[in-house]
Amino acid sequence: MNMSLETQPEKVVYTPIGVVASSFNEPGDPKTMRNAESTLILDEKYLGALDGLDRYRYLLVIYHIDRSPGYRERVHPMGDYSIPERGVLATRSPCRLNPLGITLAEILSIEGNKIRVIGLDALNGTPILDIKPYEEHFDSPVGIERERDPGYRPKESAD
Repeated sequence: MNMSLETQPEKVVYTPIGVVASSFNEPGDPKTMRNAESTLILDEKYLGALDGLDRYRYLLVIYHIDRSPGYRERVHPMGDYSIPERGVLATRSPCRLNPLGITLAEILSIEGNKIRVIGLDALNGTPILDIKPYEEHFDSPVGIERERDPGYRPKESAD
């Protein structure tokens, strides 16, 4: 592969598909945030796109960290100063070059355009860029290992 940054587009633009409703308006302890319920409120024009999502237990939520403190090359993981600094790309810090968040959340219920979840560490009003069902085949080391077998075919999953 012979790619260079010169061949890349100057800008990439995304349109949010919804917003997060949570009780957190300011950054806080990530563990506390992940243990609280949130609701993903999608634009109603995407109702048809949700068809079949109720078969899954987990969801990957991709969102814009709109209140990111800005890029920093090195950070203390989880803001814990007792942990030595690392390069930001070796952490889940919001201080990213492109402030994108991705979190695995458990689906509690789906009602119309509202998906109630637990496990999300996004602030109230955070723009949602996309959601994808979690599938072990695509989203875990187990799936990578199974793909090495040319005869392996994933089963239709709802986990």
